[in-house]
Amino acid sequence: MSAPSPVSRRLPAQFHLWWAVSTLSAAGDSMLAFALIWTATGHGPAAVAIVSTLAVVPRVLLMLFGGALGDRHGPRRLLLITTATQTAALFVLAGLSTVSSGIVFLALAAGTTAVVSAFHQPAAVVLPRLLISHDDQFARALARISGSTHAARILGVGLGGFAITAFPLGALFGVDAAVVGLSLVVLWTIHPRHEPTSPATVTNGTSIWTALARSIRAVHELRVGPFLAAVALVCAAVLPAIAVVMPSMARSNGWTSVQAGLLEAGWATGTLAITLLISCTGTIPKQTIPLVGGPALVCAALATLTLPVTATTAIALSAAMGIGTAAFTTHIAPTLLRMAPPGQLTRFQSLMAIVQLAPPALLNTPFAALAGIELTATALLLSAGMAGAAALAAARGLRRMTPSLSPAAPAAGGTGADRS
Repeated sequence: MSAPSPVSRRLPAQFHLWWAVSTLSAAGDSMLAFALIWTATGHGPAAVAIVSTLAVVPRVLLMLFGGALGDRHGPRRLLLITTATQTAALFVLAGLSTVSSGIVFLALAAGTTAVVSAFHQPAAVVLPRLLISHDDQFARALARISGSTHAARILGVGLGGFAITAFPLGALFGVDAAVVGLSLVVLWTIHPRHEPTSPATVTNGTSIWTALARSIRAVHELRVGPFLAAVALVCAAVLPAIAVVMPSMARSNGWTSVQAGLLEAGWATGTLAITLLISCTGTIPKQTIPLVGGPALVCAALATLTLPVTATTAIALSAAMGIGTAAFTTHIAPTLLRMAPPGQLTRFQSLMAIVQLAPPALLNTPFAALAGIELTATALLLSAGMAGAAALAAARGLRRMTPSLSPAAPAAGGTGADRS
């Protein structure tokens, strides 16, 4: 009897448990994040700047350390520690919120959740690989989690807007703590087939700094720099454009707030549609199409937005941006994680997360300034240029890859768990 095709293989029950709690946690975290920002708006723009900065900067600074610890102690063990820490911290913050909801408290809450997230996130992305039965399920597993958590974040923001008007801030901390506590229970019940250990790369006698240096050397040796550059450029092109440039464009064109909201909704819809499609069908064998074509589509859509277009056309172009973004991200993530050396999975994921977070954090302010002086076309052209550069970087990365590291090639050992 022939082996089942990759698409027909069912993902294990343990994966589905983790998928469910990851989705719930994403909704709870997004709900709380919106509530913190909304509360900060009542204290003025300086409070918003402080809270939004503290929600990102600790992740950029500490995520590599989180990746190194995840490789040293195993993703599941680190997740148990960070999830328990997050649950306790949320309950403490819920109690503190009954005393004060001023700027100091909001900054403390944003910084605390960001620090925990820096150690939690890389291991959370790697864990699904250790729960699946076959390596060719990995891309579908990542896409499934990515799609559902993306939808949960959108829903969480909406729920946060409703909840913060109906309930005190402490109640939202309590709800998020309960959801995170549920994920802790699930973590206790699931067990990866193999924890990723490799004495050659992760030993108790190796310092964190040495582990980080090894991961950076591995990036150079594997020649994945162009792929990481492409990830950074796509995020730099898309996220500031969606967050700050396109709303300003809508206002300058006299569009309604509903139409402005539909611009981001269009991008989210395009992203979600492709992500869920890949979660069912798997990735495309010919990687040039998504890795080069995805950023190229984003580039074309951004460039077209600089022309006089109607609101309906702009929403359609925004959806096209989402399609291009998701085509790229759903293929680059499993590609890079498959190429990670044994024992360095979590560090590789932390590098990917940093190159996603850092460029938007750096560019949001200058792009907002350009939009503020009615130079939205200039900002969109700069974004289009970065997306075009991402396509070129991805093409270069594909040319430099050796056949043994081809993203279409199966991982050594047959399964993700074996290779780990």
